[in-house]
Amino acid sequence: MGPDFGYVTREPLFELVTSLDSFGNLEVSPPVTANGKDYPLGRILIGSSFPKLRWMNLWTLWFPIPGKKQFRMLMASPSACYKLFREKQKEGHGEAVMFKGYTGTDTKRVTINKVLSNEIMVQENQYVQRCIDWNRDILKQELGLKEDEIIDIPALFKIDKEGKAMAYFPNMVNMIVLQRDLGIPKPFGPIVENECCLEQHVCSLLDPLGLTCSFIDDVSSYHKHLGEVHCGTNVQRKPFAFKWWNVLP
Repeated sequence: MGPDFGYVTREPLFELVTSLDSFGNLEVSPPVTANGKDYPLGRILIGSSFPKLRWMNLWTLWFPIPGKKQFRMLMASPSACYKLFREKQKEGHGEAVMFKGYTGTDTKRVTINKVLSNEIMVQENQYVQRCIDWNRDILKQELGLKEDEIIDIPALFKIDKEGKAMAYFPNMVNMIVLQRDLGIPKPFGPIVENECCLEQHVCSLLDPLGLTCSFIDDVSSYHKHLGEVHCGTNVQRKPFAFKWWNVLP
């Protein structure tokens, strides 16, 4: 770390350390004007959830795009995943297998049909989706976002015994953005016509925006340790021309 790197440590007095205490987990939006007020350095975002779901990051990401807003927001979406899987099931691909490419020891034959017929998992993801939608409404209001400025990325979750929502397969939203190049966690989704239908779907959403998608196998290195590509990387960005010390509250 260079001499210009600094940090502040503050220990919680009466609570356990949370995931927000992990380096890099505090999310900041791009510069934005919302509700008539300019935020030249962006807005700091902290995830919220329903009381029963003890742990929930926002599962959002931003990338630059030409236009008035100059960015788009990605959000993890169980609803988008179930919609895609139902479409593939109707097309006759219900027995398409997930996880085939895992570098670990996962040998279960998990198919689209099994995922869609797992009622417990369906109910858990409906609940997670409600939590995400709650945050979605807040973000739209506080960042002046329109619905077409949000891109839903398929994701599924399982809720553990402690009430934590854990990614069922690598969460593609937790990618790294390098200008127009995206390093995306490889989801190892159902193989349809020799191609991962999750990868294909994400590329169909992002390629038209001039972005290049590269899928990275992070299962052993990060996913199995409750992280993804975004958690294990950092990028030296060019500072804003705006002088932060001139910002007035």
